[in-house]
Amino acid sequence: MGYSAAKWTRFVVQARLQSHPPADQLLAFIGWCHAEGLKPTSILTEVANIRATLRMEGVVLNDYRITMAQRGLAKLKAGVPRQAAPISKDVLYRTVDRLVKSDPQAAVIFAVAWLTASRVGDVRRQRVGAVKCSSDGVLEIEWTERKDWRNVGIVTQVWSGKLRHMITTYLSRKLPDETLGGDRTTAQYAALLPKGLTAHSIRRGAAQHALTAADPEAVRTLTLHATLNGLIRYAPRCHVRTQLGASRALTEN
Repeated sequence: MGYSAAKWTRFVVQARLQSHPPADQLLAFIGWCHAEGLKPTSILTEVANIRATLRMEGVVLNDYRITMAQRGLAKLKAGVPRQAAPISKDVLYRTVDRLVKSDPQAAVIFAVAWLTASRVGDVRRQRVGAVKCSSDGVLEIEWTERKDWRNVGIVTQVWSGKLRHMITTYLSRKLPDETLGGDRTTAQYAALLPKGLTAHSIRRGAAQHALTAADPEAVRTLTLHATLNGLIRYAPRCHVRTQLGASRALTEN
C-alpha cells in the first residue's frame, strides 16, 4: 500500500520526539489510507498495529478523534446504507441555468447550498436578512436556522459573475424576514434535481469537489464540520491539493 504500518509507526514515534502530536499523524495516516481506497478492514488492522507499537513505546493514544474514525471505519466494514450520490459541478451549474428563469427561488437555493457546501434544508429555512452578497462577490451568511450550528457566520467568495448577479437580484426582491426557500419543503426542492440525486447530493458534491482542490482545513471551516474526520466520507478517493481556496474551487469558471 505504499507505506507499511512499520514505516508509519517509526514516523509517528519520530514525530512525537519532535513535539508533533502522534494522534495527528495517525489521523493523517487514516485519511491517506481511505483516500487511496484501502478496505476499512485493512485500515483498522494497520491502525491497531500502530497503536500497539506506540503502546510499547510508552505512548497511549486516548484521542477521541481516532476513536470516532475507527467507529466510522467499523460502520463501513459492517456495511452502511448508501450515501447520497454527489452532484458534479457541471450538473449543478446546468441545473441552476435551467431553473434561473422558470424557478429562480430554487436556482438560488441550489446555488447557495453549493457555494457554502450546505444542506438544502438549512439554506431554504435561512432568513433573507441573514444573507448578504456584495457587488464584488463576497457572500456572508449568519446561520440562524441550521440544525447543527446556530448563530455562526461564514464568509466565502462567489467567483462566478452569473451566480453573483442571480443571488443579489433575488435577495433584493425579498423582505429581510422572509425565508430563502419560502413554504416549500426540502423534498419538493429535491424533486427538481436530476434523477438519482437527492437534496444532500449538493452538500456532498460541493464538499467532495472542494477537497480535490483546496486545503482540507478550509473546507472543514466552510462546511462547519467539527473535525477533519467528518470530511473523510466526502472524499473516498480524492487526492487533496492546496492550490486553490475552497470557495474558488466551487465557483471558478
